[in-house]
Amino acid sequence: MSKGIKILIILIVIALIAGVFLLKRGRESSNEAEEILFVEEERIPLEYTIFDMDAFLEPGLPLMLDMGSASCGPCLQMKPDLKAFYEESYGKVSVRYADIWADPALSGGLPAYAVPVQYFFNADGSPYVPSEEILSSIGFSLYSLKDSGEHVLTGHYGMLSKEQMYAIFRDMGVEL
Repeated sequence: MSKGIKILIILIVIALIAGVFLLKRGRESSNEAEEILFVEEERIPLEYTIFDMDAFLEPGLPLMLDMGSASCGPCLQMKPDLKAFYEESYGKVSVRYADIWADPALSGGLPAYAVPVQYFFNADGSPYVPSEEILSSIGFSLYSLKDSGEHVLTGHYGMLSKEQMYAIFRDMGVEL
């Protein structure tokens, strides 16, 4: 093998190592910045479950829990709308964000087969039940108990626009 080819191989290996290092360093810093972005005043408690919503409900405010990741393309696409809705609805709606790729325990046992996923709760902690109009325009996953058929959870997989977030909470009776 010629000396020129050896030098070229060494340079390629060095470039690959540097690229991996820079990529990893960029991901770590973005995860740190996103960790508590939309959590109002404190992180979502790790011990909550779908049956213990009092752990993070604010009195009198309906809740949207958005689970995603700082490394998820659709989550990053939705971020500007989520942040704008959070800022515009502050004091009327509780918006919580959890990076469940960084810390899977933050899902609290809620189904999260893909991200982003959002769960919606009325101000009293009961699951939001969408009207027929909203159901026909926004796809929801409705969860019920097998034995009784009681509705226990309303979720949405995928991105939501700010306009869709407004429509959901108006459907809940929130004046926005």
